[in-house]
Amino acid sequence: MPKTIIEYLHHHVAIKPNDVAFSFLPSKTEPLTELTFIEFWSEALSVANFLKSKVQTGDKVLLLYPPNIDYVVTFYGCLLAGVIAVPAPLPKNNSTQVINIVNECDPVLVLTTLREVTEIKTFWSKQKDLINPLSIFTSDNSVSHLGDLDALIELDPEAPAFIHYFSDTKYMNKGITLTHNDIIENVKHLPLMSAEKTDDIFVGWLPFFNDMDLIALCS
Repeated sequence: MPKTIIEYLHHHVAIKPNDVAFSFLPSKTEPLTELTFIEFWSEALSVANFLKSKVQTGDKVLLLYPPNIDYVVTFYGCLLAGVIAVPAPLPKNNSTQVINIVNECDPVLVLTTLREVTEIKTFWSKQKDLINPLSIFTSDNSVSHLGDLDALIELDPEAPAFIHYFSDTKYMNKGITLTHNDIIENVKHLPLMSAEKTDDIFVGWLPFFNDMDLIALCS
């Protein structure tokens, strides 16, 4: 069995590169977005290479995304780079929690989309309670400005993968650090909960910071 969820993804890229890996269905006014396994892998690697040019292995990266497929790409890009993803709500949705998360976990940079970046930069420029300043980048630009893709790095299954924050008001500032091995243990239990087959399509809502559906998507 793969030791990390990235090994799961790499396996699918090798055996079925042109199959659809992810489909995102937005509002009725926007088209369906789809990425094959090889397309998804390439974009996630591009984000990973961008991160490796900016931060060190084990650093924390705050993810501020609306519901779209870019969020999924960036989450896996963080795992590929060996950095710790910190998914959080957009400031316009829960500004208090975002500020508390930043001060509690001290990320080294923020990744968001080109559409959201101006609003997020304006929001952070007005904050007086931040412990450290934040550098803000877009994953859109990280993909478009990269050249050759680096090789996959070896990940320690016991290394932290991401920090999980709850949406519940009582616990929303409590972060739980999950390792790559924790993710695999979660994946092991999925067949016990449903009788899915290899070609089944998994349907769920796009997760941000309060559930674990994202973990199942490339398993």
